[in-house]
Amino acid sequence: MLNKTSQKNRSVLTAVAALLLVFTLLSAGCAKRQIAAITPADNGTISAANDVVHEFCSGYKPGDSEELRDFSDMYYPAGIDLTWNYNFADASGKADGGKGEGVEGGSGSGPKYALVYISRTKDLSEAETYVTAGNSVHIDDLLVNTDYYWQVRAVFEDKTVLSDVFKLHTAHEFRTFAIPSVSNTRDLGGYSVKGGKKVKQGMIFRGANVDGANSAAKKIMLEELGIRTDLDLRAPGEGKAGSKFSPLGEEVNYINISAPLYGGIKDEDKQEALAEEIRVFTKPENYPVYFHCAIGRDRTGTLAMLLLGLLGVPEDMIRRDYEMSFLSYLGSADKTPVETMLSGNFDPTVNYLKTLSGKSFKDNVSSFLRSIGITDAELDAIRSIMLE
Repeated sequence: MLNKTSQKNRSVLTAVAALLLVFTLLSAGCAKRQIAAITPADNGTISAANDVVHEFCSGYKPGDSEELRDFSDMYYPAGIDLTWNYNFADASGKADGGKGEGVEGGSGSGPKYALVYISRTKDLSEAETYVTAGNSVHIDDLLVNTDYYWQVRAVFEDKTVLSDVFKLHTAHEFRTFAIPSVSNTRDLGGYSVKGGKKVKQGMIFRGANVDGANSAAKKIMLEELGIRTDLDLRAPGEGKAGSKFSPLGEEVNYINISAPLYGGIKDEDKQEALAEEIRVFTKPENYPVYFHCAIGRDRTGTLAMLLLGLLGVPEDMIRRDYEMSFLSYLGSADKTPVETMLSGNFDPTVNYLKTLSGKSFKDNVSSFLRSIGITDAELDAIRSIMLE
């Protein structure tokens, strides 16, 4: 049993330990607050789209692409720039103006460099790491409509200072790709649907033909996007359609199916081919899939309408996805007025589908797909693969 003196000493030691712990926690908190998120602010939203695409998506109305397009590939992504301020102070307590110079207790100079970690998980597991000598870093190809977490580690000669973990949200715009020699390319995913789920990204990509894909394009599509299946919607003999292999390479699963577009989906003689296109997306081994026609607008847009409708994407967002093609070189190469394509082709197809049974456009599209031979099991398979 402890005597009174021992008990008193133990109490004092316990109190001192508690004070040290509090001091340590407060110091850590103060250190973290020496690095502040600027762009975006903590819990802020940031867009990875370029100015044209951002304007197109902001308050989208049908036909908006007409005034924006210049008949070139205008959709290339801008990426994001993360910026932060340093708020270290010198021995006199004078702030350094955000440059990290004159750090109290440090070497008297600012950070040698900074490590920036960014991840989709708050614990920063599997984070990507970037190195910078300044207080900003550029990041490309983030998913859209997605939460990310990021943290800055300022590295000095004799210590490091770690920021809080900041949160950002990428705007619900298009995940586009700058692929040399291939036009009109984007991810079909990223959309929020009723019930709280989202259409997975990195699974289905749409665009124009890949006949002229150069080595740089193939590297992006095969190594970065991981394309396993090239679904070619052109008629055999149209360009390289119907060849033995995909222009992307022999290792890619090449499927050539020429199906109807727009109102032609009502043609029973062509519906079997349309059902074959849909069935490509029922097989997990086919993903990621790149589907295209010649310019990536009409036949591609018709299949995209059915896939997005099946997944529950709102009708106005499907129209926005269709119209994005006009902000590309090939998607607008024929210079057809946007209103002509909307009122003459896209909208009549949507209106036809809406005459079918169901309380929502998702139900309407499901009814249509059942009518051409797609089973409920196949519909469920696509939703299971593509919704998260």
